[in-house]
Amino acid sequence: MGDVRFLLLGPLRVQVDGHEVPLPAGRGRTILATLLANAGEIVPLDDLGDASSTRKAVSRLRHALGEAASCLRTHGTGYLVHVTNSDLRDFRSLRDQGRHAEALTLWRGKAFEDVGGVHDAAARLDAEREAVQALVPVPRQLPGMLAQFAGRDRELAALTEPAPVTVVSGTAGIGKTALAVQWCNEAASRFPDGQLHVNLRGFDPAFEPMRPEYALRGFLGMLGVPAARMPAGHDDQVALYRRLVAARNLVVLLDNARDAAQVRPLLPGHDGCAVVITSRNRMRDLDGARVLDLDVLTDTEAVGLLTERVGAGPVTAEPAAVTRLITLCGGLPLALSIVGARAATDPHLSLGALADELANEQNTLDFLDTGDPTTSVRAAFSLSCTRLSTAAATLFRLLGVHPGPDISAAAATSLAGSDAGTALLELARANLVTNSKDRYELHDLVRAYARELAGQVETRAALHRAVDHYLHSAHHADSLLGEDRRHFTIAAAQPGVSPELVADEEQAWQWFETENQVLIAMSALAAAERFDVQAWQLPWCLHLYFDREARWREWNALLTTALQAAQRLGDDDAVARMHHLVAHTWFRFTDFDRCTAHLRSALKIYEQQGNKSGAARVHRSISTVFERQGSLEASTHHIRLAMALFTEVDDRMGLANAMGDLGWYLGVLGHHEEALRTCRDARDLHREHGNRFAEAETLDSIAYNLRALGDLTGAAHHYDLSVAAARASGNRYGIAVTLVSLGEVHEEMGDGQAAHRAWTEALQTFEDLGQPDADAVRAKLTALSAASSSG
Repeated sequence: MGDVRFLLLGPLRVQVDGHEVPLPAGRGRTILATLLANAGEIVPLDDLGDASSTRKAVSRLRHALGEAASCLRTHGTGYLVHVTNSDLRDFRSLRDQGRHAEALTLWRGKAFEDVGGVHDAAARLDAEREAVQALVPVPRQLPGMLAQFAGRDRELAALTEPAPVTVVSGTAGIGKTALAVQWCNEAASRFPDGQLHVNLRGFDPAFEPMRPEYALRGFLGMLGVPAARMPAGHDDQVALYRRLVAARNLVVLLDNARDAAQVRPLLPGHDGCAVVITSRNRMRDLDGARVLDLDVLTDTEAVGLLTERVGAGPVTAEPAAVTRLITLCGGLPLALSIVGARAATDPHLSLGALADELANEQNTLDFLDTGDPTTSVRAAFSLSCTRLSTAAATLFRLLGVHPGPDISAAAATSLAGSDAGTALLELARANLVTNSKDRYELHDLVRAYARELAGQVETRAALHRAVDHYLHSAHHADSLLGEDRRHFTIAAAQPGVSPELVADEEQAWQWFETENQVLIAMSALAAAERFDVQAWQLPWCLHLYFDREARWREWNALLTTALQAAQRLGDDDAVARMHHLVAHTWFRFTDFDRCTAHLRSALKIYEQQGNKSGAARVHRSISTVFERQGSLEASTHHIRLAMALFTEVDDRMGLANAMGDLGWYLGVLGHHEEALRTCRDARDLHREHGNRFAEAETLDSIAYNLRALGDLTGAAHHYDLSVAAARASGNRYGIAVTLVSLGEVHEEMGDGQAAHRAWTEALQTFEDLGQPDADAVRAKLTALSAASSSG
């Protein structure tokens, strides 16, 4: 019999090997639904209605089910349906794992939606769904509406007309984002499942456009997917995103997009969501998208915007000055907003005098004019900057050279070298920065202008402080992640640096997630500016974050640059560390030749230095490479060298790790008793140091050896302990690998249901991670289902 899957969470469906089986209408469907609601339990014939008609309905149902009919069994005076694969089982498994958002993607409507006579059972299942729904956060990512938004009535009405995707297109400063944010906020009540928003940085002068996978990770997080369960592969991220939004009514704002390729992976793919894209490009190659072209404001709209900014009195009193200001600003909302903010902060300044000042600024900037319609915006920037305090003007210039897409108040303080809170508020009042969720950002035109003003000397000093800020913040966060990282003495921070010191491991992960784009850019900047100590130390501090997130390509590129920085310094210890980390990335890519070459380079340096601790760590890594290549004797040789060196330098944590590795190698070689002794000693050392990640791996090895010796009960117990330790350390791949072994032991012990539970979770995890291991687990589940049905 093929793989039979029952679908209860919506219209009732039965599938065999992925193909739907036609079900009879009438009582047969009701009987099947009743049995499925009580899967695995005998339902008495009397509970199903008239005995004679029930038997006839069951007979027709079995005929319709074909080869799947063996799941429907007669037991005495009742019936039972044997279920090993159903959407309800998967829903409950995901729910129990805390994967609430993913669990909800299995629902296709109300339970038993097209079946009568099972109201109570359907209501109980719907209640389970509602309970999980209450645990899933509703994303609320939209920036707030502008306090002074005026005009664009025609465009707002056009956006209200139904369309799955709308591209709001126009030149820089034309008001694309303001319009999109205004409409999305006004329309939010029509989309009860929330709002998603991302600035894709398509035209930021200081930053590369955001890669779609970064935006996807942010969306998935807002939709309830924790970082530890984030799929590693881009395609898997897209698939999960579309599953999560498939049954939701969301508004999605993709701001400042570069091109269609950047936004395609972010499209929900169904009509229940509204997508608004802002871009300087019209994106004609985006199939099915409606394009809304923005022009400059009409005179009436421009007057309305200025009135919102400065009040009706001054606008009414000086109509000629208002006309001049509109002309000088070219009808661009950004320029008018900045000029209006300037007037609002100085009530004694007449609009006529303001127009004169703006005209003088524009004349000064005319020699820079290359036909760009934003010359008027630059004049507005210049006028606004002349009224800033010294501290705010300095910070404004420095924000232009900060390489991140946005910045925290703490990082701005380090950038400036003194408290930046007051200056940030002043810049926000002048409409030169925007504040959203305690992050500050500049419009790309504003950033470009600020960069023009920054002097070389003050810029280098500020960037040095910024690099130190992120290095010290990352070093502290990394130290909370719970692994033996052999931390070093980091470069002393420049005066004025105020690093962000998070409190615990959870906050550390969140800090890395929030700052990851800035950290990538800052690492590259440190190398470009020849801050070589920071250029190798900052990527080192990102090791655990990038490795756990499976972002190995980016990390490999950063480490290659970091290695060059260490080599420029002539710091042998740093060079060896970087060789070791670069080797780790090549190991992840299974490029063992490059991996081994870097390991040999690191080992040579450590041996020349007499650095036994470093050499021990490299020997351990070399043993892992040989093990992956199937050379267990060589693996054992190098791990014993590592153990001897760790013992010599009294490194008990390093010794514990190496002992755990040796226990595994001995077990694979068939030396199970010796392996058990070695692994138990390693486990005790791991517990002594609180290293749950390594403890999980060693418990898995203990279970492996117990199983080989025939102690299945002991093996199952230790596999359970290994899974628990792996969950505590966030090692998703390790969890799945151990669950496969646990399922095999349960199957050997005759507990098919326990095996099914273990393999189902393993399969879901491998699929989330985009790992090919999923195919083998899927085959195990199919074989288990077939064996259960035949039994």
